[in-house]
Amino acid sequence: MLVVPVIPGTTLRSAEPAGERAPASARVLPVALALGGGLAVVALAVVIFGLGSGGSHHAAPAPAVSVAAPTPAPTPVEHTSPALTAPALTARQRARAAAKRMAARLPVALDSTALLRVGSKLYTVGGVSRSGSLTDAIWELDLRTGRVSRGGHFVEPLTAAGAASRGGELYLAGGWTGEKLATGVLRWSPGHSSELVTRLPNALRGASAAFVGGTLYVVTADRSQVFSVDVESGTLTAVTKAPPALGKPPSNLDVLTDAVLAAKTAG
Repeated sequence: MLVVPVIPGTTLRSAEPAGERAPASARVLPVALALGGGLAVVALAVVIFGLGSGGSHHAAPAPAVSVAAPTPAPTPVEHTSPALTAPALTARQRARAAAKRMAARLPVALDSTALLRVGSKLYTVGGVSRSGSLTDAIWELDLRTGRVSRGGHFVEPLTAAGAASRGGELYLAGGWTGEKLATGVLRWSPGHSSELVTRLPNALRGASAAFVGGTLYVVTADRSQVFSVDVESGTLTAVTKAPPALGKPPSNLDVLTDAVLAAKTAG
């Protein structure tokens, strides 16, 4: 059903009165006016509704969306350890390190030679050279500077002799000459030729020697024989027991370390 709004001042009739026949133009005009007025009312209502809702035909703005700021990446924590400080070396440890450096400069293997310290000098007698040959060379080592210089020649090539020192003199018992095992007990000091003190009853190699008081003791490598030697008279005596000083003979590195330490102490 069509509902047509009625505009004031107009008359809308659904049917013509009986017996009346109006011209076509008279019949059409009122309907057109009525329809036009109705559309106007609808348009006015739309405008009023639009003004009441904000006066804009644009869609309402989308609600603001809160975007959280990105969480910053965690800063890596550096786990740093405190600087480690090396413990201070003792005087003997420093002397031993210096002894190793000096030993590396020697033309002979340290453990193959006989050692004698006189003041700030250390002398090596005989031994095995760096090339592996037996030598009769004597070398002088300055314990303060580490300088090595020639000190002459021994009476013969010699290694593996028992060695002990007293009063600036070196005593050598037995050893290997490169041709034979030695039986002599020899005495040597810088600037002097070697001399024979006495002879052992049998040849020895790898013997140990040490002074106890004024007496030189010599013990064989297998510790089966012990001899005491009076170095002043040259008297040799077989004894049954080695003194404690020969219980654990020091190595040549120990001897060199003691020499370095003594030289440093003496200034």
